[in-house]
Amino acid sequence: MRPKAWALGMINFNIHTDKIESIEEHKLPLIEAIKELKSADRAYERMIRVGVGSFFEYEAAWRDFLHAIDRVWNKTAARCKNEVKWPKLKSKYEGLRKNDPLLKYIIQARNVSEHTISPVVKDWNANLRARPTKNGIQFDWNHWDRPLLPVTNRGTTFLPPKKHLGKPMNFYMRSGQEEPKIVAECAMYFYLEMLNEVGKEVFG
Repeated sequence: MRPKAWALGMINFNIHTDKIESIEEHKLPLIEAIKELKSADRAYERMIRVGVGSFFEYEAAWRDFLHAIDRVWNKTAARCKNEVKWPKLKSKYEGLRKNDPLLKYIIQARNVSEHTISPVVKDWNANLRARPTKNGIQFDWNHWDRPLLPVTNRGTTFLPPKKHLGKPMNFYMRSGQEEPKIVAECAMYFYLEMLNEVGKEVFG
């Protein structure tokens, strides 16, 4: 599910390994949005590096991701606002951002992160349990996760997404991977595809 590379016209850019400087010389119309996608990927990489380590660092990386990924849309809309072919695509993507559970949640979690002191993710609760068995003691614990929290913005509460683009989140989940990481991957892939389409349709 993790985005690997994206192409705009004749330019190929690997969001994970290539440096922004490698494509700046091409003067791409959406370069500012691409930079934000790269920033989101750096925050995502920090989440991976932290892993089961510091929750403070993990939460900080997640909040940075929320802000960077939302700016991908903001920078795209700002660059395209006077383009003749933009209104149709703008309507399409505004509708998706408004109605898709995952995209809507990310927007609202970003708003809560920016304007309130409410938490947006919580640490793993192992809830270690021991029970006797015929052969000794059986230990059980909750599966590894750092679950997303419901966020409340202007009196409306938004729950962590259960669906994305018509598919249940179980379709995207992988064993041993925490919820924020999977949601981040889905969001990056969505905005990567958006930049592809806008680049081709508006500036192609």
